[in-house]
Amino acid sequence: MNARSAPPILRYVLPLAVAGFILSTCVAAAADISPDTTWGLRSGACFAQHVGTEERGSEYEVDSEWRTGFTGAVFVYWPATERFGLQQEVAYTQKGSSQRIDVEIIDIPTTLDVTYELDYLEIPVLARYAILRSERAELYSLTGMAMSIMLTSHYELRGEVTDGIDTVQVTADADMSEVDLFDFSVVYGLGYEFEAVGHDVFLEYRFTMSWNTLYLPTYAYVPFGDEELLIENEPVPLKNQTHSISLGISF
Repeated sequence: MNARSAPPILRYVLPLAVAGFILSTCVAAAADISPDTTWGLRSGACFAQHVGTEERGSEYEVDSEWRTGFTGAVFVYWPATERFGLQQEVAYTQKGSSQRIDVEIIDIPTTLDVTYELDYLEIPVLARYAILRSERAELYSLTGMAMSIMLTSHYELRGEVTDGIDTVQVTADADMSEVDLFDFSVVYGLGYEFEAVGHDVFLEYRFTMSWNTLYLPTYAYVPFGDEELLIENEPVPLKNQTHSISLGISF
């Protein structure tokens, strides 16, 4: 059994089991290794997009829009020096995009509105470096990699095919269980940490870019008598890309 054919229950149990194991291991290690080790929480807004990986010629034209979602995480930070350390996180992040696709169906120009929504459990491992430091504040950078496990997904397509006389609705509404369960990405970030309310509070920006390709569906259904006719199309190769802004606190 591979990730694409995993039963629905495993798509939830596996990520939660992995997250629980990593989080409990990190917290236990943080308590034993160093009194300088900290943990914290962050949450904020995520602005997600999909980017193409292949030239499709004049087969269709695509206008993309961002999906605005939520991101939140718990993390543990191990300082190696005063300026450098490693940070392990378990995060929930909403990714996806909206696409307006101009294509020909049965030689008739058609505009399709497509929405991809993918929610992930994300597990980043990051190197943190303090660029500028003072007694009460710090400007730092983040660089690393993340493994993501898809929790939920939704694919929706709406459009009309018309020859000027008759109009036919084109639709699709389903999950994306056929899409790869795992996603891998590189992470870059910049943050500003300062003392407030008796703790270290920070504001952080991150850019995350997947290096593996997801093959997202483009199929649609059209009414045919009392039934619906499936129009098969090749999946479109796309990569996840996100920008996020978070507010957090360390303990």
